[in-house]
Amino acid sequence: MIQSGRASLTVISTETDPARVSEILDLVPTETKLRGWVGRSGRRLEHNVWKMDVARESNTQADQTGTRALSELVAGARAGAGRFPLLPPDCSARIWWSANSDSTQGGFVIPVELAAAIAELGIDVYATVYLEHG
Repeated sequence: MIQSGRASLTVISTETDPARVSEILDLVPTETKLRGWVGRSGRRLEHNVWKMDVARESNTQADQTGTRALSELVAGARAGAGRFPLLPPDCSARIWWSANSDSTQGGFVIPVELAAAIAELGIDVYATVYLEHG
């Protein structure tokens, strides 16, 4: 069963400045990087990055769905609903969600309310489940 997860909303662009992405979406990112930024590996970014991140969140007694981080991210991004199509053509928006299972199966439930909220945003979700080795 999924025990914890992490979620991010990213907008990658070749030309559009992350500050402009914030203006269009009316959202505040947790991190931005400009094209040309050099990482620890010495590799230079070839695009701009705008990111809203939710740190790892564990299940609670009230929520055993394994989607707590994803739910918190979608709730935090709700103000951007209807605005993603307004991003310039060089922008690509995605939700990245990863979850950790305590077994060799990675079952999770996406409640209908969460699915509807994701649909309102109009952004694809890319998901990965990390399984416990038996």
